[in-house]
Order: sequence, then C-alpha cells, then structure tokens
Amino acid sequence: MEAYFGSGGLLARHVDGFEPREHQLEMARSVARSLEEEIPLLVEAGTGTGKTWAYLVPAILSGRKIVVSTGTKTLQDQIFDHDIPLLRKRFFKDLRAVCLKGRKNYLCRRRFKAYNFQPNLWQEEEAGLLARLAKWVDRTRTGDRAEIAWLPDRCGTWSEVSSGSDQCLGQKCGEFGRCFLNAVRHEAQEADLLVVNHHLFFANLSLRKEGYGEVVPEYEGVIFDEAHEVEDVAGMYFGLSFNSFRVNELVRDIRRELAGIEGAGRRDDSRIADMCFHLEREMHGLHRWLLKKNEGKGRAPLDLRRLGERFSEAGRAVAHVLGELAAALGPFTDDNPGVEGCERRVSDARRQLLELLEQSDPSLVYWYECTSAALFLNATPLEVAPILREHLFEATPATVLTSATLSTAGSFAYFRERLGMPDQGREALMPSPFAYEKQALLYIPERFPEPRDPQYGDALSRQALEILLSTQGRALFLFTSYQNLHRMCDYLKDRLPFPLLVQGDRPKRVLLSRFRERVESVLLATGSFWQGIDVPGEALSCVLIDKLPFDVPDDPLVAARMKRIAEDGRSAFYHYQIPRAVVHLKQGVGRLIRSSKDRGILAIFDVRLRTKSYGRVFLKSLPPYRLVGGTDELRGFLDDSPPSPNLRRPSPSTSELRKGSCQRS
Repeated sequence: MEAYFGSGGLLARHVDGFEPREHQLEMARSVARSLEEEIPLLVEAGTGTGKTWAYLVPAILSGRKIVVSTGTKTLQDQIFDHDIPLLRKRFFKDLRAVCLKGRKNYLCRRRFKAYNFQPNLWQEEEAGLLARLAKWVDRTRTGDRAEIAWLPDRCGTWSEVSSGSDQCLGQKCGEFGRCFLNAVRHEAQEADLLVVNHHLFFANLSLRKEGYGEVVPEYEGVIFDEAHEVEDVAGMYFGLSFNSFRVNELVRDIRRELAGIEGAGRRDDSRIADMCFHLEREMHGLHRWLLKKNEGKGRAPLDLRRLGERFSEAGRAVAHVLGELAAALGPFTDDNPGVEGCERRVSDARRQLLELLEQSDPSLVYWYECTSAALFLNATPLEVAPILREHLFEATPATVLTSATLSTAGSFAYFRERLGMPDQGREALMPSPFAYEKQALLYIPERFPEPRDPQYGDALSRQALEILLSTQGRALFLFTSYQNLHRMCDYLKDRLPFPLLVQGDRPKRVLLSRFRERVESVLLATGSFWQGIDVPGEALSCVLIDKLPFDVPDDPLVAARMKRIAEDGRSAFYHYQIPRAVVHLKQGVGRLIRSSKDRGILAIFDVRLRTKSYGRVFLKSLPPYRLVGGTDELRGFLDDSPPSPNLRRPSPSTSELRKGSCQRS
C-alpha cells in the first residue's frame, strides 16, 4: 500500500492532482489486511479521505474475486465509469471488471416482443417513446436502461419490457441465447471485480439463502460502500411482501401470455379472464377499505385484532381467488413456459399473503402502507443481525463495511450490534483531512423555541429567511418532513429574491443540475437529498436543517425494535433512536464541505443540541466546526474569500424571481 499511496508512490507519480493522504494510506492497509486475513472490518472514512481508491486498490491487488456494493446507483456508476477505468489505464491493464445491476435495468427481448404485439400504453406520450425504444433495441449491445437518457424516470412502458426474477423463464425462454442479462452474467463469471448495489446484493443473498438461482456469481470478498444503509436494505429482502403493484402486473402478464397462445380461446380461457377480473375487484376492495382505515397515516401495524374480521375476510378472499387462478392456469402450462411462470408467481403470491395473514413468525414485524396508488403488506425482520452473521460474515469473512457515517461519538457499538459484527471484527476511524474549524461555521441558535413549541414554525421561517438573504442564496435546506418543507416554501416564495427549487417540482437529477447552474438558487428538499448529493464550490455554501432527524417513534418497525431493546433492560432512546438520528444528521451535514477549498455555513435550528444532555452526543459526532449562536456572527463569513473563478453568479431572470411552485408530493 505504501508503494501506491505513499508520498513517492505510484499514484503520486502517475495520477495528475493526486495528493498523498496519511489516512487514505492507513485505510488501504486496513482493507488489505482484512481481505488477506479474512477478518471483517468496519471503517469510517470522513469526506475527502479518498476511501474509494483506498478499497479499490487493495481489492484488485488481493488476487480474490471481490464484490463492491454501493448504496446508490450514482456511486456505482462513478466507480465503474470513472475510478476503475483510470486505475486500469494507469496500473491494472488486465483488470476484468463488470458492473452488474438489478434485472429491471435490462430490457427483456421476450417481453418486448409480447408488448409490441399487445401494447398497454400508460400515457399518451409513451407511444412515441415505444417507437424510439424499438430503434434502440435494434442497435444496443447491453440492453441497459442507462444508455437511454431520454427515457423518463417513471415510465410504465419500461416496466412492461424489462424482466424481474418472477417473470424470467430461464433456459425455457426462446430468447435465452440472446438475453442481455445472461450476457452480463457470463462476463461477471469471468471478472475479477464486480460492482453492484446493495439492493441487488441482498436480493441475491436472499435467493442464495432459499436455494434459488443466484444473479451474482460466487465471490471471495465483499466491500460495502455507503454501509450505513445495509441494515435497512437487508431487511427488505429477508421478509415477506405482497402489494397491489405485484397483483396488477401479474394480471397483465397472464392476459398477455394467454393472448399469445394459438387457439387459446377454443380451450375456454374465459374462466381465467373472469378470475382475473374477480381478483382485481377483490384487491381493489381491500385497497380502498385499508386506505379509509389508514387515513393517510403512512406505515401502520398489520394488527389483525385492530383491523378486525373484515380485513381478514377480505385478505382470505384474495388468497382464495389466487388459489383458483393457479389451478385454472395448470392446463395452459404445457409447452408454455410463460404461462407456467405466471402460475408459479400466482402460487407464490398466495403463499406470501397467507403467511402475512397468519403471522406465525415472531422474528418478523408485520406492517402495511396504503396510498391512493398502491397497497403494501409487509413483514420485516425485527433484527437482521442473526441473518447477516450467518449468511454474510460466516459465509464471507473477508467483508469490509465503509461509510463517512458509521460511528456515534467515536464509537462503532451501534453498527456492530445492528449488523451482527463478529467479536473479532476490526474497526478503524479515519478523520477527514479538511480544516472544518476554518472552512465552516456551525450555527445553533442560543435562544429559540423547541420543535414542539407552537412558536417554532414562525421562528424557523423568519430566521431561515434572514440567513438565506445574508448568504445570497446558494443553499440547500433539508427537512425532516414534507409538511415542514411545504410550510417553508409557502413562506419563502414571495420573500426570497433568488430562484427557489422545490423537491417534487422536477425529477431529482434535473433539480440538482439547475441547483449547480443557478448559483444563487435555494433548494428545499427532504428524504433522499440528505445523502449522495455532491455539489462542491460556491453553489452550495449553506446547509440548513430544520431539526434533529429522529425516526417517527410510532413507525411499526421502529416501535417494535425499540420495544425489543426496552425488554432487554436498555434505553431504546439512547441505544437505537439517538444513533440512527446521529447517522442521518451526519449524512445531511456532509453535503456542505466537499473539498479543501469549500467554505460554508451549517445552520441547525434545533436548540435541543444545546439544552439536552444528548445534544453532546450529536455535537461530538459532527466534524469540529466553529460553533456560533447568533446570526450576526454569520455575516461576512462567506465574503472572506473570493468566489470561485469557475462559477459565475448570474442575475436571476424575471421569471426566476417569481420562484416557481410548491407542488405537494
């Protein structure tokens, strides 16, 4: 590692702009040791450490087949499209690396043909997209959706022509020899390095656990980047799920498969058509009833006693129709692998629904979510630690987990417990090389209402406007709820003389592009914008956060996990809620300083950081910013250094001064 990362090493000699960093070298040594000795490693690497190369180089040099798993497709693409090509060009010319994505990212030739035969256009404008898609299919070599930037993020047509594991016919498919997914799988078999994302990795791990066919080939080590997401993503794939999207897709596939069978009408498939209609009607009834019961409250416990006999009867009615439908499809499965696949999916859906209704597994938390668009019934493991201990750490001890946010006040205890990290597992904490005390100010008001105070909203609005005017925009405002976001939008839209960008008005990538281009703009966001946003330079000079991002305590999964901790005689607040909130806050805070030249202001409008004892845990977990308590101390801070010459600050147009809309999501 010294030969690569040292002051006179290969990277310094052959990569323009590379600066040797002590903690990058230290991390590379830790990763190399973990892979060689097959001992799990937790490593927090602060922003600017250079953690990507600190694990890629030792992974390549290990001589093992290594999987690199990321939390986002953005990082996955960055590693595969930028980092790996540069390392291959300079040092590892024979490196065989493959980027492997989930099935739904690849076009399915069989489903595309069937869809062309019987299209089901979700929107009128998708007719034109289908024609463009057909031309692309004729020339693409990968079938990867990422090639077609003109395809909207939410495109119903793509869901009809891509293939999930349920719809894949395997070797029975007539297009098996030309399958895009099979081609990339074959490349993955021969590769030294596989780049995947967490969703694909844990979907594959759950298939391996159940003994089904795997998507990711055998590997000898795994490195998780953005590892703070591992617990939540893993939980999604080791439970149960039944939803209206799945049922609707299944019905469409059944109708399409039967329509393609020559002479199917003569075999009296009208009974199946009636059953499909009956299934849709029963599912719609269950959906509408639960929507009324839930009253838009989001996630709720799937409590059979509270929901009553009517829910159980409606659920069993859906299961009954699914059973009859599976039996009716039987005669059509001979020499028809598409119908056979539908029969298998119907039976699997019925099994999962019945298990959700019976609730016989005490290791699962049963819950549901109901929106106007869909109904979701789910069961999630109360703890993923036993699952990961058996199927990850014991099966692949050469496992590295890294992120900029894994520790709480310098301790890894929370993540060790939640992920089931073996006792012999190692840990390393690599601080950021940035001079935070010089590059940024942390503003926490000294006198301010607490978030539950009725005066909090008005105080937040007034003070946020004052700060945004003093920073001349250039700000990302992160919220813990859409309610707070929309209230702030309503307040700022007629008072702020800068372009106002609001999550929900445009796709995420469009908002970020405009935010970077319009230097004085202000972006209001929540949810996914707390992490994975990289806007170095003047365009992001201020990050504002409404309050500490604690999980909603009545969320069924959060409540169940807190109850388990309390039953063990420990404080759920200190052992679960605070560590999760610390990690989330660190992610949001990390959007501010992205390079050694950045300067900025971080404003957190939660006085509990000063007044509550647990506030010290949060402050100790954050970088060493200079703490201030009055807005007068912020004035002039950003003007101490001249704007970046690479960024011009255009005057907002008349239309921009009108600030756009506040679309409700």
